[in-house]
Amino acid sequence: MNVPYKVASAGALAVSGIIANQIVDKGWKAVTGHESPQGQDEDNTAIAELLVFAVVSGILVSLARRYALRGTKKFFGNSI
Repeated sequence: MNVPYKVASAGALAVSGIIANQIVDKGWKAVTGHESPQGQDEDNTAIAELLVFAVVSGILVSLARRYALRGTKKFFGNSI
């Protein structure tokens, strides 16, 4: 078990998730002109808007996680 790699991976995943969330929030506001439906009262938000937001944020978070883990593996090289 490579503890430094696991710690670095967890940190990279956390940071990438935070950054992806910020990008989605700012991008959503830039495109739609209002705050993202995340954390709002979902009763006042159209289901189509919630679905589009979920798909866009899911894709971006998945990509961020993938490249964060890839970067961590590359940094640690063959030691993992």
